[in-house]
Amino acid sequence: SSGINAEYGATTHIGELFDDILDAYLPESSPVRTAQKRPLQSPSSFRVPKVSKTPTRGGNSVSRIKTENVSSSLSPVNASPSQSYSQRKGAGDVVCTFNEGGLTPDWKGSRAGVKVTVSDTVSVKQPYQYMFQKLSSKAEALDEHVDIMGSMLAQFHSTELENCAVPAQGECRVVGRICCDSQGKMNSSSVMLEGSLALCNGKSVAVDLRMLERYALFPGQVVALEGTNPTGRRFMATRVLEPVPLKPSASQRGEQPLTIFGACGPYTSLDSLSYEPLSDLIAKVQEEAPDVLLLLGPFVDVKHPLIEKCDVGSMTLEELYNSQIKYVVDNVPPTTHVIIAPSQRDANCNAVYPQPAPAAPHVSRDNVTLCSDPCLVEVEGVSIALTSSDILFHLSSEEISHPPGSDRMGRLAGHLLHQRNFYPLHPPAEEINIDYPYFNKHCFFDTKPDILLLPSDLRYFVKNVQDTVVINPGKLAKGSGTYFRLNVRGSGKITDSVVANVVKI
Repeated sequence: SSGINAEYGATTHIGELFDDILDAYLPESSPVRTAQKRPLQSPSSFRVPKVSKTPTRGGNSVSRIKTENVSSSLSPVNASPSQSYSQRKGAGDVVCTFNEGGLTPDWKGSRAGVKVTVSDTVSVKQPYQYMFQKLSSKAEALDEHVDIMGSMLAQFHSTELENCAVPAQGECRVVGRICCDSQGKMNSSSVMLEGSLALCNGKSVAVDLRMLERYALFPGQVVALEGTNPTGRRFMATRVLEPVPLKPSASQRGEQPLTIFGACGPYTSLDSLSYEPLSDLIAKVQEEAPDVLLLLGPFVDVKHPLIEKCDVGSMTLEELYNSQIKYVVDNVPPTTHVIIAPSQRDANCNAVYPQPAPAAPHVSRDNVTLCSDPCLVEVEGVSIALTSSDILFHLSSEEISHPPGSDRMGRLAGHLLHQRNFYPLHPPAEEINIDYPYFNKHCFFDTKPDILLLPSDLRYFVKNVQDTVVINPGKLAKGSGTYFRLNVRGSGKITDSVVANVVKI
């Protein structure tokens, strides 16, 4: 190294050194040799979010994000107001309603504070070591799920389940996990049933669906089938047994109304890092002062073009994330309780499922709850199950069903309730990294939630699915740019007590 330093200088960049070595082996006329070297550039600077006050129509001041250029001479980042967001149409329009004809909603909060309880089982409260999963541990976790679901199905239908790979001339009932016989997308001719190690020695059998009047199947689904298996190699299914229904929630709601606003990231447009949609949402929260504000990641989206290029200047990704969380916490009304959940697309959070609650050391207020993904929380007797993973989109690309024409979105959401977990698809989508031992501990629920929050790239909706209000609020800064608001009144049946809207930001 001393010889290199002496000849090229101690400050010469190592890339320039290798370029000179390459030139020594190329002819003088080579276009590679004569090409101009790309100049070295330092990382571009990001416009650090600042908070200032701007007047509203009512004369009250509202905090909005402003930006200050840290290094305009080097920064290629345009943190000025987003052109696409400023040209949006229909801001404030209600694009989806639920039960609005029966009740008159009041979107203003009416409580001085709410009690929020995070489930001890359906949540990850502490970070854990991942990427240490053994194949044997994964197999045991998957097998355990089949055994548990099989035991519940056998008890519910008062029947005995048999080995799916053993020949049976008469009618029999079997249980197992749906899988595909190849690497491609599953179709009606490639369905297989994989039995558990205890009941079927881990063997699989092809399934013939031609005699079924209706079905909706996807890889990873645990089902019980009725039919015959004459040869032991192909199960002729005649019926899919009804799934075991979830027990109703034991939570008791009061008569006082409860108002919840919520949104899912990303929170800034693709052409800017100014976070204008988030600023406008907080302005609406300041105006209405709901009892609860639910925010699901990503806040710093790894798929954002500027994040992909690391064009965040002098700020680290963690600082950018913390600045947005701090902005939310500092600007919501003191009577509004904020619940924040991460996403695997958050650049500074652990990309594992289940995902621990985000680390935010500056957040230490009583009206802020940081929860994991997925999570089950109870707000004044209303149980809310949530996940930021796009399980609806992933299921939609893998599910096969017959006959066509039924309520597809409701059916996809119903799979989660039938399978009793937040991500029943196996193998998962490429972007979802599941730690299966922790998945079995923290991603299953035994009681029916009142609200099931499933943000997705699919079209927004609010539906009654098996007496649970299922909400896909869309994404705040993607597509139409939407958020949701709901009002719970009375202690009756939850689907009769909720009024919900999906609104354009």
